[in-house]
Amino acid sequence: MIVNGIIDAKTEMMDRQPEINTQRDVYQVDALSANNNAPAMADRRPAAKKPPKKKRKCMDYVRKTIPSIDWLFLNYRWSEDFAEDTMAGIAVAVLNIPQGMAYSILGNVEPTVGLYMAVFPVLVYSLLGTSRHISLGVLSVLCLMTGKVVTMYATDGTGADAGTGYTAIQVATAVTMVAGLVQLLMYVFRLGLLCTVLSETLVSGFTASVAVIVLTSQLKELLGVDVARRVGMMQVPHTFYDFADRFHTINWMTTAVSVTTIAVLLVYNKYLKERINSKLCMPLPIELIVTIVATVLFQVTTIAQDYDMVQMGEIKSGLPAFEVPPVKLFSAVFMDACVIALVGYSITMSLALLVSEKLKYPLDTNQELLAQGLGNVVGSFFSCLPSGASPSRSASQQTVGGKTQMASIVSAGIIMVVLLWIGVVFEPLPRCVLSSIIVVALKGLLLQVLDFPEIWRKSKTDGAVWIVTYSTVIVLDIDTGLMVGVVVSLLFVFVKGVLNEVHELGRLPDTDLYVRLDLYGDAVEVPDVKIVRYAGSLNVINRYMFKRKLVEVTRAGCDDASMTMTVTVVDGKHATGGRRPLCVVLDMAALQYADAAGVKMLSESIESLVSDGFDVYLAAVPDSSLEYVRCNNDVKSVRFFPTVHDAVVFRQCSSKKIQDSTYDSQPTKTLNGLQ
Repeated sequence: MIVNGIIDAKTEMMDRQPEINTQRDVYQVDALSANNNAPAMADRRPAAKKPPKKKRKCMDYVRKTIPSIDWLFLNYRWSEDFAEDTMAGIAVAVLNIPQGMAYSILGNVEPTVGLYMAVFPVLVYSLLGTSRHISLGVLSVLCLMTGKVVTMYATDGTGADAGTGYTAIQVATAVTMVAGLVQLLMYVFRLGLLCTVLSETLVSGFTASVAVIVLTSQLKELLGVDVARRVGMMQVPHTFYDFADRFHTINWMTTAVSVTTIAVLLVYNKYLKERINSKLCMPLPIELIVTIVATVLFQVTTIAQDYDMVQMGEIKSGLPAFEVPPVKLFSAVFMDACVIALVGYSITMSLALLVSEKLKYPLDTNQELLAQGLGNVVGSFFSCLPSGASPSRSASQQTVGGKTQMASIVSAGIIMVVLLWIGVVFEPLPRCVLSSIIVVALKGLLLQVLDFPEIWRKSKTDGAVWIVTYSTVIVLDIDTGLMVGVVVSLLFVFVKGVLNEVHELGRLPDTDLYVRLDLYGDAVEVPDVKIVRYAGSLNVINRYMFKRKLVEVTRAGCDDASMTMTVTVVDGKHATGGRRPLCVVLDMAALQYADAAGVKMLSESIESLVSDGFDVYLAAVPDSSLEYVRCNNDVKSVRFFPTVHDAVVFRQCSSKKIQDSTYDSQPTKTLNGLQ
């Protein structure tokens, strides 16, 4: 019986709602400071000086600038990590081969350029970067943006040889050099946090729209239709019009190969990928397998020649020669390169932060600028496009078990072998196969449009940013649409910073909690007290909005009868009326910032309320604004309280004392001497 009683008591204690019981005096801010030995503003001592920083030696700066000195040359665990890094490097390399050649098509350059990008920028980043798992190289967005610039400024081979124009690779390397220099300049001025300008919502809308443009640009290769590539405004609608106009020239064999390749990749990714990869030590490189099978098929047959299919053609073997990009092009491509630099860094940094947060290691945003910028500068001397981190390759590098950037070094070594001896074997490969690989890789980005209803439901602001960015990139152009999206995003941030909210609060019965009356049905108004919560900044822009909303809330439902209460006082001969004003408590806990103009308007609003017969209390003013508000507030009758509950209880106690003293002093006679 005793045991059962103990169990029942424990069960009752577990089921009982927890309670907070406290008892203390009601404080005003001045009394609270005095009771806790807080000095007045004038008596406060200056903050103690920070201890002098330890002087860094030259080697400390070198190790900070070149992180690989620590992880590679001093602390690398060869016996534990090298095997896993090697497997991860192999996995990344086999992805780099088809992706590098495929995405080079987007940049309007030779297929081997994508393989160059898997070597030179990667090696630089491996030595200077702080992320252990991202895989630098070709990125569809950057290749497409660079390809647009190449189309604008590149001339034919004759003009370039004659010195009157520029080849495609010269324009591309000029863009790469300028983008790298811009990133290095950002590193010098410590602008690593600039990537936060591109929010996740904006990047989602941007990448989804760029995927549409990439898909549109690949229709020519997928269907074998001979149409000119459109660039600039309205390129997507114009491209679809061109295809409709030239549809009768479609190459049905090219279309069949494209459909077959896409179908194989989609079926594998949806139904077989997880099952097969779970049984292997590294992901099955389905893209490389498809590329090799297609190469062998069209090498041993004459299908491509019989049906006029476009093949890869001559692929140069060996590493690229050192060549300085044309300096005269820098000014022409400067604006496009700046956008490419910002987009590349933002996407790469977002991916790096995602992986580092998952695996719990720190990143240096400014060091990333140095690594990526110098990688682009070095790559521009070796026929490389601007590089970025690929989500698919980075995920493969991390899931296979890669521990450090040694995986990228191994991958770069494998790609160098391919460039030196193996690249030429892909010459018979139809270009439509690579375009099919691009389209399948874009599936996730294309389907991001299905996320828009959920984004809109959660936040109308994010939804507006997403749809504006998505539509303007497709209708206008990549860089123009991105700029519009950034402007709209920053505009919403500015508007949200200016807007303020004023709400009337009520008290939850038997608690000291004060909540919005329009959201909580159980909340009740405190008699004789109007509690108003202000949320937002108080500045020169929104001060009149604040005054208008405050007047609306404080005057709402208040007439002469509710604003005052008349108490009859008899002095034995005459009756007098004593007026007790309604009290207004301003809850300022959500005040973000107040400038001089805003505090002046606060003073004027309080003075107006006091002149109308209100008592005004300020509650929970943040410490960062408290002294500023007090020093610039001309209304001396205002009381400051640390919490709303202190202000309410103080008011109720004061009212009770007034009433008790009033009625206790009344004589037994009433008005007109009647008993």
